[in-house]
Amino acid sequence: MPPERIAEALRDLLREMGISIHHVSFAIPFNSSLLSVVEFPDVGKKQLDTMIPLEARKYIPVPLNEVLLDWLIIPKRKGDIVPNTVTNIQTPYIGKIEVILVAIHKEVIKKYEIIKKEINLASAPSHFEIEIFATLRSVVGSDPDPLMIIDIGVASTKLIVVDEGTVRGSHVVSMGGQDITFALSKSLGISFNKAEQMKCRVGMEGEEEGRDIATVADLITSNIMNEAMRFISNYESKHNIKISKVILVGGGSRLKGLGKLVSQGFKNKEVLFGNPFARVDTPAFLSATLKEIGQDFSVALGVAMKGLDE
Repeated sequence: MPPERIAEALRDLLREMGISIHHVSFAIPFNSSLLSVVEFPDVGKKQLDTMIPLEARKYIPVPLNEVLLDWLIIPKRKGDIVPNTVTNIQTPYIGKIEVILVAIHKEVIKKYEIIKKEINLASAPSHFEIEIFATLRSVVGSDPDPLMIIDIGVASTKLIVVDEGTVRGSHVVSMGGQDITFALSKSLGISFNKAEQMKCRVGMEGEEEGRDIATVADLITSNIMNEAMRFISNYESKHNIKISKVILVGGGSRLKGLGKLVSQGFKNKEVLFGNPFARVDTPAFLSATLKEIGQDFSVALGVAMKGLDE
C-alpha cells in the first residue's frame, strides 16, 4: 500500500487503542534491503572502515550515495579459536573475519518517514532494522546453538543461518504462500480466493471436494525445501558445523502438514515452530491461540522488544 494508506490504518489503530507513542520502530522488509556476509582480512577497525565501503560496491547494485550503508563485524566462532602450541593458551585465529554488510535504499527510509509524519510522529525518535534481525530477537533470543530460520512469507521465503546468536548467512527463495494458492487456482480451475480458502483448510493433509490439494501444494513446498537443504548443506560443508535445529516462522509456515514435511527433510535436526509470544507475558486464556498464530508475529514482536530495550 502507499504510505498514506498505511498511515491511515495506523491512525485508526492508535485511535482505537487510545495510547500515546514516544518511540517508533520500523522493520524493513528483506526484499527492500540488502544483506551480505563478506570475508575481509583481519587488519583492524581503522583500515576496515576504509575498505568496507569500497568492497561494498561489489555487492550493492545501485550507487552507494543512494543507500544507507552499515556493517557489523561478526564475532569469531568458538571453533575459530585455536590453541597456541607455545603457551598452550587459546588464541583467536588470525587471518580472515566476517562482516555483515547491510544496505537500505534511501527511498525506502523516506517512505517510512512519510508514514511517521502522517501519523503526527515526525519528531519522535525512530529505529530502523531489517526484519530478519527482529525475527532473530523474538524466536531465537540467546540460544547459542547453530540453527536455521525458515521464514515463509507471501511472495518469498527467507533462510537465515544463526550461530552463537549471530546471523552468519542468508538466502532468499522467490516462492511463498501465494505461489501455492496460484498453483491450486490454475491446476483446479478455481478462483484465487477459493484456492486460498482450500489451502488454509486442507494444506498438505489430503483432499477436498475430490481434489488433491496436497499434491499441488507439495510441488511448491518441495522446491522451497530443496533450496533450504542445499543452503544448509553448503554452510555446514564450508564451516564444518552441523546445524542442530530448524525454526519455522512466517504466515506460510502455518500450512497444515508442513511441519511433517520439513521434519522428513531434516531427519537429523530438531524442527520447531517459532513462538515469539513465549518470550513475553501474555494472558493465560490466550495461550493456545497465540501459540497457533505466533509465527505471524515474529517480526512485530521482535521490533517491539527492540523498542522496549531502548
